[in-house]
Amino acid sequence: MNKIEFINDSYTKDNMRLPIVHFNSNKKNICVIFVHGMCQTIIDNYFATVCGNLLSKNKIGFLYEHNRGHSIENDILMKYNSYTRCGCMYEIFEDCVLDIDLAIDKAKELGYKKIILMGHSYGCNKLIYYYYKKHPDILGMILASAPDMIGLHLLRQKDYKNLLKEAKLNIDNSNSTKLLSNLIEDYMYMSSQTYYNWFNKDSNLDNLPVMGNSENWYQFELIDVPILTFSGADETENYLHLDLLKDKAKNCNNFEYKIIENANHFYHSKEDEISYLILNWINKNFDYQ
Repeated sequence: MNKIEFINDSYTKDNMRLPIVHFNSNKKNICVIFVHGMCQTIIDNYFATVCGNLLSKNKIGFLYEHNRGHSIENDILMKYNSYTRCGCMYEIFEDCVLDIDLAIDKAKELGYKKIILMGHSYGCNKLIYYYYKKHPDILGMILASAPDMIGLHLLRQKDYKNLLKEAKLNIDNSNSTKLLSNLIEDYMYMSSQTYYNWFNKDSNLDNLPVMGNSENWYQFELIDVPILTFSGADETENYLHLDLLKDKAKNCNNFEYKIIENANHFYHSKEDEISYLILNWINKNFDYQ
């Protein structure tokens, strides 16, 4: 039986405690680090659990870390027993570097020699930015349902310009954590600092502009390790332009993509299929036995 452990004593460089689930492998050659999407948690993405189980049975470790943007709103324990209010409502995109650093450091501490980074949805944007900023020594990258976050938001949020002005005004008035007056995409409120950070015209989050709202491919074009990307055929069009991603991955000479038939954004009932897709991709490209 696989050994699965919860790691509850790891802190980011800015002292946030972020829980990690570790699917242990008897071999310590490769570990896949999974970065969840917007508002998710380490118990939401069932497909990640299925993937972790399969990989660990095949001598590949798997780490699934909470990041500071987990859930819509949360209070995260700090190193010296205070709490800080975070979650998707208050998250600053660039802070993802600290969260991913922690997961990589933990994998190395556990003895793993090589790392593959895997993201789902908004987690993919974080990995692309992380690679751009740090150019880490990793084997490859797996992007599941990678979105154009800016393009999607402009499509869904008709009062975008008014909200951006409101957010900037609150920030200028030293009220950056004030929640905006309208719901974001009809399901959540967001702080002024987060909204402006994500959706201003110079946002670092604008790194997969498949819907034509910009030409900010410079982060993605930098990736020079093998990439596997896939999306569900039942997702919206934004997630299905994987041929465009291949064209824009100018420094990647090993790019594989697949549309998963009859699959939604969370791959319900397709967990085994994508898990074996990932395992076979690793077996084909990397020597770890």
